[in-house]
This record gives sequence, structure tokens and C-alpha cells, in this order.
Amino acid sequence: MTMQSIVDALARDPLRHVVLLKQLSAYPEHVTIHRVSGREGAATLVVLDTSVSPYDRQAYPQAAVAAFISSDHPRLTASLMAHVPRGVGIVFKLSSSADLAPVQSQFAVTRRTSFISFTTAGGVAPAPDVRVTSTPGDAALRMFETQGHDRGWLEPLLLNDRAFACVLEHDGDALAACLAFENHGPVWEVGGVVTAVAHRRKGLGARVVRTALARLAERGLVPRYQVEEHNTASIALARSVGLAPFLTIVHYAHEC
Repeated sequence: MTMQSIVDALARDPLRHVVLLKQLSAYPEHVTIHRVSGREGAATLVVLDTSVSPYDRQAYPQAAVAAFISSDHPRLTASLMAHVPRGVGIVFKLSSSADLAPVQSQFAVTRRTSFISFTTAGGVAPAPDVRVTSTPGDAALRMFETQGHDRGWLEPLLLNDRAFACVLEHDGDALAACLAFENHGPVWEVGGVVTAVAHRRKGLGARVVRTALARLAERGLVPRYQVEEHNTASIALARSVGLAPFLTIVHYAHEC
């Protein structure tokens, strides 16, 4: 199968495969992909060169590659192991607990963390005092930079309608903000949620996120909100605005 045919197959269920699709669209020249099929269904392995991933460089500095797996059956997962590089640090990112045994049969791994993805089918009301904009202003852009969203990456997306910001302001100051940006196809990421220190614990983050979800629903787009497992405040925010978990990706490190 060609890479495009595999992408097309994964895109038939974009929420389930959102993590793999994101790597394939963001780093097409830095991934290898393998797909197997059988009577149980199909399984896909995406191997990413971590040198191009800011998160992986920081979280797993000794990992040469990240191995993303989405599989319908452990037997299919096992058949993918021959395509995982040997002799290097690896971070496995698994979407099913059933995939761990095939990985452990060939690699010694240690659990590191997990990321929970949330979504909603709609029905979220926007906050009336939140501004939805493609020009969030310097104050909001500086806030997004504290969340790892560099303006050099963000501004072209805003300009080309591939992202928008939701900003809550008072007297010219940005009190809270979040982003929504294209992930893959109809799936858009809601992230970069940040509240000014002096205005935290007032529910402002929930107001900007609710507004982003409402705008995405108006446009017929599917939201994805991702949270690291230890970020209890962000998990509580997600649940407070009606988001529900649909996918958990668990990270396991090998020799790193």
C-alpha cells in the first residue's frame, strides 16, 4: 500500500486514528509507515524520527524514534514488531492495552505517562463575552507562547483560516485564551488554554473553551482536546464543558 492509501484508510475513522494521522500530515518526510491486515482487521505502525518533534525531544531525549501503533488485534500488532528499529531508544505510543504484550515480547519497556483525548458531539453554548478572532493580539500571542505555541507557527495558520483564537479580555488585557487549529481533515485541536495568573480559579478557561467548541460545531468540525494524565485541572475543565474521553495513548519507553 502507498502512504496515501494508508492515510485514506485511517481517515475513515479520524478520531480513532487522530494521533497517527497528525504525524503523517505534520512530518511526511520523517516517518515510515507499515500496515498489515488479516481476518481480525488491520494494524498500522508509524515510526517517527523524534528529532523533528519538540515534545519528544524534551520528554524522551534518548529516544531516536517514536512508534505509534493502532491495531485491531494483538496478533496483528505482533506482526508489526519486525518493522520497529533495533538498537536505539524508542518511545512506544499505544492506543490499546492489548498491544502491550506483543511489544513486551520483544522490547523491555517502562510506562511513562498517558494522554487522554476528549471530544463532544456538540450542544455547547458559547460565552457571550469571548472574542473569536484570527487576530488575537500581542498579549494573547504571548500567552500562547507560554503553552509552547510559537507565533511563527501560529500566525500563518490564523491567516489561512486553519486556526482561530478565543480570547476573554477586559480593558485591553487578555484574561484567558485558547486556540482551535486544524489537526487532520474534520478534526480540529482545542488547546493552548491559558489564564492570566491573577485571574485563575474563576472559570475563565472553561468560558474560552466552550466558545471554541461552539464555533467548531457551527462549522461542522470535530473537536479534540488532549490532556496529560496528571493534569487534573485540565481534565476537570474538559468534563465541566461537556467533553467526554474517547482515546487514551499510553507511552512506554525502551532504553531511554
